[in-house]
Amino acid sequence: MVLEYPRLFIVATFFTGLIGGVCGSFLADSSVVAQPGPSTEPDTPSAVAAQEFRLVDDRGRVRALLSFSEEGEPFLHLRDQNDTHRVWMGISNDTGVVVRDTDGKTRLVLSLDAQGEPSLVVRDRQHRTKSFHP
Repeated sequence: MVLEYPRLFIVATFFTGLIGGVCGSFLADSSVVAQPGPSTEPDTPSAVAAQEFRLVDDRGRVRALLSFSEEGEPFLHLRDQNDTHRVWMGISNDTGVVVRDTDGKTRLVLSLDAQGEPSLVVRDRQHRTKSFHP
């Protein structure tokens, strides 16, 4: 009789564990998944090389472009949410930065000519232009 209680205890423990596992799997409303940690692999690239980079918004529109001109010079072109060309920066015969307003009108040009002479051109909404050449 003394041996009956340990066997009964083992059988009861087995069935309660089985029932608990089955019930738990049905009652759980979502599973937990471990997220990968930061990559510490030695083959992680420290640089990315390409001939063109496009930053695309959630609608698939190109909002920023880092590329090369037809002359092979690099430039950065930024567009606003209305697809208006707002900022251009690049290297060309006149290297510089161009800033446009919401209507796409050029308002500011900061440039260097082929001899390295700087200039700043500012235009207001009435198209009055101020030019500065040191």
